[in-house]
Amino acid sequence: MWLNLMLSWIFSLGISRSGANSPRPGPGSRVPTPQPSCGMLSLHPTVACLGTPLRASCTLNPSCLQIGQAHPGDIVWRLNGETRQLPLNQSIVGNGTVTVVTVLQAERPHGELSCYLSHRSNLRLLGMAEYQAGVPPTNLQVKHCVSFWGGNITCYWDPGPETYLPTTYTLHVTEEAGRCLWKFRDAGTCVSSRESRSCTIPVENLFSSFQVRLTAVNLLGQASATDKCLHGMSVVKLSPPEVSATADRSDCFHMAWRQPNEELLRVTDARYEIRYREVDGASWTQVNVTAAEDVPASKDICGVSPFTNYSIQVRALYQSDASRWSDGDPSWSAWSHERFVKTLPAAPSRGPALWRRIATSNSDERNEIILMWKPLQPKEANGRILTYTLRWQRIGQPAVVACLTLSLQCALELPASEEHTFFLTASNSVGQSPATKLSIPAGQAPAVPRLPVLVSPASDCSLLLRWDPPGFAAVAYVVEWGRASENRGQSSSWRYEPTNISRVVLAEAIEPGYLYSLTIFALSDGAVQAAGSTSAYSKQMAPFRAPTLHPTRVWPSQVEVQWEEVPLEEQGGFIRNYTISYEEQGKDAQAVVVNGSVRRYLIVGLAPNSVVRVGISASTDGGSTQGSVLSIRTSSFDNGKVELLLSSLCMGLVVLLITAALACVLKHPLYVCLIQGCLWPHVPDPAKSHLASWLPPKLWLDLGNFPVEPSKKQRAGYPDFPFHGVSGVICGQREEMIMCKSFLESTWPAEASSAGEKYSQPLQTILRGDVTTPDQTQARRQSKVEYSTVIVWAYPSGAPPRSSAPWSQPTPQSPESSGPSHEPGLRICSQSPSCEPLDGSCWQCGQQPDGGLASLGAFPLLRTLVVEGSGDLQPNGDHPAGALSPVTP
Repeated sequence: MWLNLMLSWIFSLGISRSGANSPRPGPGSRVPTPQPSCGMLSLHPTVACLGTPLRASCTLNPSCLQIGQAHPGDIVWRLNGETRQLPLNQSIVGNGTVTVVTVLQAERPHGELSCYLSHRSNLRLLGMAEYQAGVPPTNLQVKHCVSFWGGNITCYWDPGPETYLPTTYTLHVTEEAGRCLWKFRDAGTCVSSRESRSCTIPVENLFSSFQVRLTAVNLLGQASATDKCLHGMSVVKLSPPEVSATADRSDCFHMAWRQPNEELLRVTDARYEIRYREVDGASWTQVNVTAAEDVPASKDICGVSPFTNYSIQVRALYQSDASRWSDGDPSWSAWSHERFVKTLPAAPSRGPALWRRIATSNSDERNEIILMWKPLQPKEANGRILTYTLRWQRIGQPAVVACLTLSLQCALELPASEEHTFFLTASNSVGQSPATKLSIPAGQAPAVPRLPVLVSPASDCSLLLRWDPPGFAAVAYVVEWGRASENRGQSSSWRYEPTNISRVVLAEAIEPGYLYSLTIFALSDGAVQAAGSTSAYSKQMAPFRAPTLHPTRVWPSQVEVQWEEVPLEEQGGFIRNYTISYEEQGKDAQAVVVNGSVRRYLIVGLAPNSVVRVGISASTDGGSTQGSVLSIRTSSFDNGKVELLLSSLCMGLVVLLITAALACVLKHPLYVCLIQGCLWPHVPDPAKSHLASWLPPKLWLDLGNFPVEPSKKQRAGYPDFPFHGVSGVICGQREEMIMCKSFLESTWPAEASSAGEKYSQPLQTILRGDVTTPDQTQARRQSKVEYSTVIVWAYPSGAPPRSSAPWSQPTPQSPESSGPSHEPGLRICSQSPSCEPLDGSCWQCGQQPDGGLASLGAFPLLRTLVVEGSGDLQPNGDHPAGALSPVTP
């Protein structure tokens, strides 16, 4: 008790220091000048409870400070370095000194108070004092005590609320007789701080009762916890057991343990608790165990996974009869050190997840099918997989082994027109898994019902896929996904879900800023029964790059720019719009927002021959990216103006030169003749040609009945021709029809009215030309002509002769037909001037060598003047019946 009183007396002494001991300037003021023995500050109490008042008094001697007279209002107070306006409770003036008394509240666990004299804008430190504030200890409680076989008792307590002052905790343990009826002896005392909250006292006999008392003391008071009476063996805490474990089955392992240092006489004196977990697991599985008599402590743990590593621990709790009346209970020992055990393997519990990828084949008759499967999870494999067996079955045939491999895929080339079924199994050292079935239909994949699919971001790197369950009991689902910009047939990921679910989170191979295509297939009995697809971003970002601008057309006041679409893998999200910003020299910048589907924009209202700076930015829901700036100079003139001006000048110059050249040429007679000969060539007069006076060497005339008076048109055309009695011209030999050497040597007949009638003008000879019979109105043309004899018909009064041709058709090679004709009229046969005499033979009249009638239109140098009839020339050069055809070379 005397120790507590001494400590209280020491800490309750007032702490007073003059201004000369610890001058401390306040913030925002000049450094005060210390004045020894000129002032003093006293504070009472220096230790107080939080929130209680403190009394402070500051005394100064003005004569010592040489300031003359001082007033109480000149005192300045500062608390923790901050100026405070403290109330003035009392001022005492006497014996040349001034004392000022004030009261303040202990608001903080620690405080520092100082007083100053304000004189001529200077602060002079007079004194400084410190105080402490807190609370006395309360609600002290002993939580529990434990005893160890080493012979000590350790107790743990709750110190209660914070006191803010140094507090001492003292544990008293006394050995008692009976159930704490009277004191037997002091076991010991232990002093501890607030931070440790425990204390250990050695004892000699744990089979006794002990009284435990806890007290706490600080400057403001003390407190005591409720005393406890406990038996030493009721609070025993055993040491951690020593554990061993073995596994001789795939679903069980065996473990055994014992207490070290022979702490227990019998294993039944304690009960035990076992906990185990997978090595990579987070949660423990606990099992309570009660040991049997005369049997080592052990336990078989079953229901575990095959081929799995487990971590196991054991702890023990002593069972005492004294704990029924003791204030303490036994404590569990600490957990033993971890021990590891691995169960034996077993056959795989299920088949691997199987999927297919059908590659494009060069042949239409066969498909390249790639079968893929996922490795089994450790709890499904139940051991190390040694091989995968893929069997292939056609309809109506037994399954055969297609692949036997350790890899996770198998490529086959199979007929495209057949349905194929595959069975996959996995094998380890114990057995084989159940088979996974997958069917691929023949030819093109048949249409299956659509599966509605919804997708949303689950995080920045994952997608949540949801769908409505199909109308059938789906055995499994296969989800396939990959970047939309890549070839999904080669780089897509897939996932197999064997249960009937309606949502899945995809976190594998998902990155923000990329568009992913997702497809889900519902499987039943290994065949696809429904499917659905969609696409989404896990997180939209600003485009990785902006498009590049290209000028397409430039005008004096307009500029059209164009840009390409940003590649899908660089868009970063769905491009909502483009912002076209442009700035012309000397003008403010402008911006236009266009839809994300637009690829070109026309900028109008520009000045000619000015420079405009054009930029573009692409925007998504995740942000915008600015592209490079393009500088374009507008043109001075519109397109085509310069070209039109130059063309007009050139054309005008050419016309001027041509006009000047013609003017010079037309003044010279020689050039005039040359130009007139080229543009208007001289056409010779047929009447002045040598054909007008030429007669063939042979001419047969058949003078028959012919009108006495020729028509006016006939005489106008041939005034000197004896039309009287001329009926026609026939071949030189009527009876003999012999071919000439050449078609150009053929002869043509003319018919006269009488053999004795003469005419002064010789018969006109012309090139082979049109020969028009009365029954023939269409002309026949020849591709090549030469000059030959002339044929003329004249029908007076427009009446044709009696026969159907201007000459008779004698029988070929008739001997009676040679010589002059015995028919009425004289027949004349004339020979071509280009052929030699043919011994009286000539062509059949009116026939060409190929059997066709000769046509006057085949002679390009001849023209026909109509002298009788309608007077019109037919379009093909033929003459109408009753027309006289004069000769024109």
